[in-house]
Amino acid sequence: MLPEILLDDVRFQELVSEARTRIVRHAPEWTEHNVSDPGITLIELYAWLTELLVYRINRIPERLHFGLLALVGVEPRPPECASVPVRFIIDQPGGGAVVPAGTEIASPRTAGSESVVFQTATELAVPRECRLATYGIQRKGAKTQLAGDGRPSGQLQTPFGSPAASGDALLLGFDSAIAGLVLQLRMESSRAEGSANPGDPPLQWEASVGADEWEPAILVSDETGGFTFGGGAITVQVPETAAEMSIEGTKRSWLRCRVLERGHGRGGDRGVYTKSPEITSVEALVAGAVVEAYHAATVTGELLGTSEGIPGAVYALPRHPVLAPEDGEVVEVRELGSEEWVAWEQVESFEFSGRSDRHFQLDAARGEVRFGPAIRQPDGGWRRYGAVPAGGAVLRMSQYRHGGGSAGNVAPRALSILPRSVPGIESATNPVAATGGVEPESLASARERARLEIRARTRAVTTEDFERLTLAASAQVARAVCVAPDESVPGRPVRVHVLPRVEPADRLLEAHELTPDGDLMADLAASLDEYRLLGTSVKLLPVRLRGVSIVVDVRASPRADLDRVQHDVAHALYIYLNPLIGGSPSGPSEGWPLGRSLNQGELFGIVYAIPGVEFVNILRMYETNVRTGEQSPQPTDSRLVLEPDELIASGRHIVKASHRE
Repeated sequence: MLPEILLDDVRFQELVSEARTRIVRHAPEWTEHNVSDPGITLIELYAWLTELLVYRINRIPERLHFGLLALVGVEPRPPECASVPVRFIIDQPGGGAVVPAGTEIASPRTAGSESVVFQTATELAVPRECRLATYGIQRKGAKTQLAGDGRPSGQLQTPFGSPAASGDALLLGFDSAIAGLVLQLRMESSRAEGSANPGDPPLQWEASVGADEWEPAILVSDETGGFTFGGGAITVQVPETAAEMSIEGTKRSWLRCRVLERGHGRGGDRGVYTKSPEITSVEALVAGAVVEAYHAATVTGELLGTSEGIPGAVYALPRHPVLAPEDGEVVEVRELGSEEWVAWEQVESFEFSGRSDRHFQLDAARGEVRFGPAIRQPDGGWRRYGAVPAGGAVLRMSQYRHGGGSAGNVAPRALSILPRSVPGIESATNPVAATGGVEPESLASARERARLEIRARTRAVTTEDFERLTLAASAQVARAVCVAPDESVPGRPVRVHVLPRVEPADRLLEAHELTPDGDLMADLAASLDEYRLLGTSVKLLPVRLRGVSIVVDVRASPRADLDRVQHDVAHALYIYLNPLIGGSPSGPSEGWPLGRSLNQGELFGIVYAIPGVEFVNILRMYETNVRTGEQSPQPTDSRLVLEPDELIASGRHIVKASHRE
């Protein structure tokens, strides 16, 4: 039996009722609505015929739905590939190395999953040197002091106060760009004294990004234990946004090691320094660099088969989905008796292709290569749209890249294997999670999008239009919220808040994951510009998020595994308090409803639903800065009120479970 597919679920009685309600509006002189009236009989006849047509439409095989969608200009979106910065460490700091474009890095293959392969987008040249030109210190309430080399003397040898105060900092200035580099800083210093935790010291490495702003750098390794062990090598990954900045009239690319406030950080109290380390020398060496990589693997010279000389022939690529072809990634044809491979040109449509044009189409989602069809004309003749490879000709894809989908959203440090060794490279990994991988659009989603696009495909007038068109512009957009301008103030723009798609979403989501990047915002702006009315200005912004952290202390049942209970409670809270999949006590949903306030009482139901939870001793809510992770020192009231255009997002939840004493 064929599966039932409901393109339209309207039924006979609904059609009759709808038609009868329209009589009064369109034909008020028609006052006889009894079933014996001939007009009512005609309405029932047409309703019966319409129901038959609807039934037949609902029996159309699913494979033909793609063709029906194409008739209205809707194609299911292909997958999108994840991207992530990959850190390459050279085997000899200061030795330099070159990582070619297209270098592959993969995750380990396991019994339950295939290896996930990424490849670098551009060539990476790791420089041999990066000269440390300026050394300095900053003290709270005092003038910054700078020296001209890496061998400080006098007061400059103690970068922090004794005891160290929040904001005390060590400054290192470089006379060349350091963005995206991995620097090894070899320190000679005495041991710092105090209660600082060597595994998580109260220090933050940062890089200048211009205009008196700093951005956190990634601490790769620290042999000094935050200076508590004395001297040693500290390896720091500089953010790719690092830029020059002027400090006390000295323009440099700066690194800063800053003392944090006591108790700052998600790991709890990191301790304090009662006596600053004394630094006698600093040497900086280039230990590696970072380059962007994409979830893709390259296949070269893939044979498609032998042509039969038939118009409209389709050839399947063994690996798909296929990523959008780049220059040189084309179909090549070698005819019988020839040794030459001739490149054919990819086109979006065969509409303007003549019978001698060497054109082909590529369906990226299904990995299919298609040649031009022959269509019968009104005069009985046939017209060829595009050339067809001669019978017996060998076909191949010169090169193509396959990948994409949510499988590419790998966790930090998941990529660690270089399938082919690179001279001078010791290791490689991804320091942060990969993002941007999206599965191909489902047929059900494409049908729903087609229904919405047909309503108003050429204009953006209402807030619903802007939200729909923003969602349709990119598969990387998970939610769009449009805020209409205040009509009493002329010239105000229409604000569209964008929340990017993150997969998987059932976890603590970082601020950068919930913030759309510049490329995505530029693409959305260009797309909306085509639909906005003349005189309407549009401003694209990230979605406004209100962070909340939950502290829970529960009593577990006697035989419950405490680690499992703690994990399950935290996981349930991350799902429920989630802008992408939260808002439903029964599990993942459509995301936290816009502007809906959070009541403390509803969280008790989430916690008590976890198997093994016997009693909730403590449950408190704390407002949290989503970007910095800083938590309010005082718990909120029993109700957290959101603005109409805000969404809830989880901060870090703290869960403790114990057995009855």
